[in-house]
Amino acid sequence: MLPPPESGEHAGADDGGNVLQKAECLRLLDALPPAAAASPAFRRHWPSISASLTSLSASLSHPAFPPSAPLVLAPLASALSALVSVAGNGAATLGHLHTVSLLSSSAAELSQLAADARLLVSPGNGGGEGEVAGVGVGAGWLIPRLRLGSAASRAAALDALVDSGALPSLIQLVSLGTPRAQELALGCLQNLTSGDGDECQRLKVEAFQDGALGCVKDFLESCVGDEPGLAPAFGLLRNMASFRYIAEIAVSASFVDHVLAALGSDKATTRTEAAMALAELCNVTNHGKTRRDVGDAIPRLIWMLEAKSVTERDAAARALAALVAASGYRKLFKKEEQGIVNVVQLLDPSTARGGVDARFPVSVLLAVSPSRRCRKQMVAAGACGFLQGLLAAEVDGAKKLADCLGRGKMLGVFPRS
Repeated sequence: MLPPPESGEHAGADDGGNVLQKAECLRLLDALPPAAAASPAFRRHWPSISASLTSLSASLSHPAFPPSAPLVLAPLASALSALVSVAGNGAATLGHLHTVSLLSSSAAELSQLAADARLLVSPGNGGGEGEVAGVGVGAGWLIPRLRLGSAASRAAALDALVDSGALPSLIQLVSLGTPRAQELALGCLQNLTSGDGDECQRLKVEAFQDGALGCVKDFLESCVGDEPGLAPAFGLLRNMASFRYIAEIAVSASFVDHVLAALGSDKATTRTEAAMALAELCNVTNHGKTRRDVGDAIPRLIWMLEAKSVTERDAAARALAALVAASGYRKLFKKEEQGIVNVVQLLDPSTARGGVDARFPVSVLLAVSPSRRCRKQMVAAGACGFLQGLLAAEVDGAKKLADCLGRGKMLGVFPRS
């Protein structure tokens, strides 16, 4: 578990060190441009490095920049020192390939550090790297660390939140925090409740018992436009709705309305999380919505199957598989001209449409396979060839679908066994 910020006498010493570290970073930010201008090695990467330096200088000079920001200042000082060294005569010592590799990685690191620094000075960021307003001392200092620093430090902060018993504070923050703090808290809750292990299942139930579902509903109803917190809000809803009892309560509380609206979002992450939530909520049969209301999601989900993002395509396939399990939605799916084609293309691993969990498109195709017209559409779209690879991989449902397509005039497409 990460130790909390020190207090008292030691904290004073740390603050002095942080001031010196910030001053050193500002000095290096001023020293690097003239040094790099005299070094041919910087020419290729200088545009991106220069943009990051400008942003970092502005953030570090901003009055809102926190006095203690080790997750930004320490790696920044190290990166800048290395670059100043290369600009001096280090390039000749390192060699061309090593220099190019160092400049490339440094450019990426500076870009991330610049983004972290902008977050620390942005309005409503929840207090930078210090305490987040409205959250207890044991957890508030950890929340911003889920957005800053290396992947390892973010993972450690997430583990520490679990150990701190931070769920009630995070849920309170969703209700009372600033937009940025709400987004951070929702993201924390989504991460904490992701997965199927015993500890994660316990956290899902605990979050529900502490009022997380009601807070998510209040948040969704208060949103104006496509706010950043929507995606983690639907992610949290999806995680909790993996419990059927919680899903039934969510459906009766009209969460489906919010999910259906989010499928029309301009943001891929929001659409993806909404589709995943819909897949869980569809497992509740008496959803209180008319068939036409929920069926309106089908054209949007079919369109999402063409998305560039694998996760969005996978989410849409999962939602469709859950919907077409009901006969009424199968009828609506079969009316969509691109439905079969888009689903079949998900089975092709050699194209940009591949990469999704094949169980879900196979499940969709199996649901409509009793229709002779649909079977013809599948064959015309190339399903027979794609299924060969799925049979070898023993994908659930692949053999049954292959047998179904092999009936009647289609005999011979697959060998009988």
